[in-house]
Amino acid sequence: MFKQITDLQGNEWYLIISLWIFLAFFILVAILLFRMKKQHVNYMQQLPLNDGETEVLEEETN
Repeated sequence: MFKQITDLQGNEWYLIISLWIFLAFFILVAILLFRMKKQHVNYMQQLPLNDGETEVLEEETN
């Protein structure tokens, strides 16, 4: 199997480069996720819920 990877003849280089770009992107995203602060994650988690809830609660109280 390793011999097949080392004997590339042209178009296969694009496949190998795209695989490395793909892996580097997801490794970078994983590192950023693990380094993210818990407070920021909780803030972002509540954003979609807070936007609609305040409007509905204000309409119900009036």
